[in-house]
Amino acid sequence: VSTLRMVGYDGALSIEHEDSLTSSREGLEKAVDLLERAIFETEPGEAYWAE
Repeated sequence: VSTLRMVGYDGALSIEHEDSLTSSREGLEKAVDLLERAIFETEPGEAYWAE
C-alpha cells in the first residue's frame, strides 16, 4: 500500500475471497479488517530514506 501511494496510485484495492472452508460473510469481514489496517489515513510525506 505504501508503494502504491508513493507512485501516486489512489484507486481501488480489492481482495478476492475463494475459501470454501469459511462463509462468504466471514471472508468479507476479514478482508475489510485487513484493508482497514493496511490503508493509511494521513497524506504521504517525503520518503526520507529515498534521498
